[in-house]
Amino acid sequence: MDKKKGKLKKIIFGIVGTIILFIIVVIANLIIFEKRASVVSKGQPIENYKGSNCALLVVDIQEATTGEVSTNPFYSMNSDSLIKNINRITDTFKNRDFLVVYIRSEISDPLINLLNNSFAKGSLGAKFDKRMKFDSGLEVIKSRNDAFIDTELDRILTGNRISELYLVGLDAAYCINITSEAAQNRNYTVKLIDEAILSESETMKDSMMVDFKERGIKIISIDSINIMK
Repeated sequence: MDKKKGKLKKIIFGIVGTIILFIIVVIANLIIFEKRASVVSKGQPIENYKGSNCALLVVDIQEATTGEVSTNPFYSMNSDSLIKNINRITDTFKNRDFLVVYIRSEISDPLINLLNNSFAKGSLGAKFDKRMKFDSGLEVIKSRNDAFIDTELDRILTGNRISELYLVGLDAAYCINITSEAAQNRNYTVKLIDEAILSESETMKDSMMVDFKERGIKIISIDSINIMK
């Protein structure tokens, strides 16, 4: 009987130990993921092109953020007006034959997806919000806040001799923030369109807008967009 109890204890301790080890691995992986996600790339400075050629970057307007499976009530509450504004802006760029790049987040890490599968590869959440017009334009898939890291964005922009970037989407404190800084590191002129950017609250957005202006990023309104070939 004592031998059986001893074996049972070993089995229980083994199972508990395995569970604890798994939790530690998952937490460590999450910490590493979050640190990597906040890295801002330096990149190569762009050439000094003659004239100014601009592009619009539409960031993270997805089913997991503003759409069907969003878990953020502030995003959801403001999604209709945000997407309406973004569609209006993309029409303006496309009608004048300027480049539009649609950027979305997609996570392939199984441990991260175990904790939160909102952006899991192949999931509904990883898709663009169906209300957003995507009839033309280029798609870039990222796994970090910086849309330049491990994507085709550098190649697309330099291939089209882009020198000026307009950013819309979300979040002002995360992907918009880090991607705009990475763009500045490459010597792009960066402009944000106020009515087409969200953060997790109005207070957070207002704070970030002050920070953007201090970094030399211009904040403009939809009605002041002035792009000409």
